[in-house]
Amino acid sequence: MIRKNQKYSFQLIVIFCIATLNVQAHETYPQHMAKLWVMFFTSLLLVSTMNFYAVIREPDMIDMDEIHEYPRETVKVQGVLTSYVVDPYGEQADRIDLQVREVDGHSVVEVRWFVDRNNEIPPIGTIITVEGEVTEWNGRIWLSSNGYGAIRCADTDCEGVEYTAMQLVEVAMQPQTFANMSVRVDGYLSESLEPDVTYHSLSLMDNPSYGNADHLLYMQIEGRVIDWIEAGSHVEVSGWLQYDQRSLRWRLLVQATSVEVLNNGSTVDLSWELEPYTLTYEVGKRVSIDGTATESSGSWWLNGDAPTDRLCLLPSVEDLDSGLEGKVSTWTGRLVWSTDEALICLDRSYGVTDDNSGSQLSDDATPLLDVAENPFAYLNQNHTFEGWVTDPISPDYDKGYVGDGPDYYARQTKLRLHLIGEHAEYIEGGQSIRFNATIIWSESEGRVILEARSWTLGQAPEPNTLNWGDGYNSWKWDIGKLVVINGEAVMDEDGNQWIQRSGSEERVCLLGDGSEASQQESIGEPIDWTGRLSTAEDFVGNTMQFCIDIR
Repeated sequence: MIRKNQKYSFQLIVIFCIATLNVQAHETYPQHMAKLWVMFFTSLLLVSTMNFYAVIREPDMIDMDEIHEYPRETVKVQGVLTSYVVDPYGEQADRIDLQVREVDGHSVVEVRWFVDRNNEIPPIGTIITVEGEVTEWNGRIWLSSNGYGAIRCADTDCEGVEYTAMQLVEVAMQPQTFANMSVRVDGYLSESLEPDVTYHSLSLMDNPSYGNADHLLYMQIEGRVIDWIEAGSHVEVSGWLQYDQRSLRWRLLVQATSVEVLNNGSTVDLSWELEPYTLTYEVGKRVSIDGTATESSGSWWLNGDAPTDRLCLLPSVEDLDSGLEGKVSTWTGRLVWSTDEALICLDRSYGVTDDNSGSQLSDDATPLLDVAENPFAYLNQNHTFEGWVTDPISPDYDKGYVGDGPDYYARQTKLRLHLIGEHAEYIEGGQSIRFNATIIWSESEGRVILEARSWTLGQAPEPNTLNWGDGYNSWKWDIGKLVVINGEAVMDEDGNQWIQRSGSEERVCLLGDGSEASQQESIGEPIDWTGRLSTAEDFVGNTMQFCIDIR
């Protein structure tokens, strides 16, 4: 490898000019020409010596974390080879991409090695020394290496380190070997894991940066993590590897409890120089950006140096109390999509989460999670449980589900519930319940059932508000639940009643005693209608419609 130095030709010209001027100022013409040639050859010798030094000198050995400080410089790094792919784009190119990780750290550098692709590559786990030019493009940094001597084993025996988990490249090379097996894999998360979400779909990568990753393993994580796990975190995950025929790809099915964080991802530094659309790639991540806080039309914004540098800001309570207007700072928060603002915003209150009251049990109550984790240890035993009914249970039905959280986001476990006895009223979804039950195993259903013979219900939650225009994808989650919607009751020529959105043709079926439309006429303005959301089939139009049952 030759370290590039483009200054020497210019230096030769400068030295030659200076020598000419000095000689012309003091010598006659014959003396001038003689000494001019002496100075020229002396300059040529000096420049040749400098070029020779540039060729034979060794590049600096640097830490991986400092690579951004050496743009277009030739440097050396040392680390562990964790992944590689030959001819990454299938162009029959003599190129090998490698991922090299710090020996005692978590930083990774991508190496693009331009060499005969049939060249022997050190084994995975080998400690190697890489020599290359630091290349930067569109925010991405990698080492560009040329020739056979650019990558060497750090010692003569090419010894490596032992991993506690497989590297992604090992799975990528022979996935069939691990099909339908439980495997433990080492990698980096492509997205953040949020505590209040029980399902995540993301990728496990061999580089903390998505753009620099050579291998991506699709991963589905079920369950809720305790704290935020940031994008780019170095993790080891245990999961079930299977081939997904529907999407024609391999996937790893993982439980949240099987994610071991080796190093939490760092904050992503945003720059005003990036194109605005690139912010969409950072949504959900912890980020920081320099800016000035200002208020405009009741909303807060961060402004940069240019007039077009503007980012929506969602301040925390502490920010508002301390005063924000005109404050210049490096702002750290989580980048989110704000439905209220219909914009990507920097959320400063991202760390504030509601307490999971599902974990606050009475002393005599058995956690539902204990039964779910080891059901056969509780069979045919009587226990007291506390939880929340997940979906409404009608008076003419005796089965449902109980969970350890009041809603989907707070819930970690839910079990089948069978009420032995009558209940005269609806038991609403999200309503707390305390009950004594026998744990049984249903062979016909293949699951644990809690048979409850006595129970106490808490106060029913407030009805959910339906918004006009949200449509089926939003309303479907409230089917069977108590809801409230604002509108006018009208009756059509066939005698059917509807709740109609004021000033539009949008409407929903109304099931009542038939007098609601006449009552609406006496009121004279839209009102809130509270009832249970259901669906009915329109046989004339062969369509399904929503109905509000207020009976």
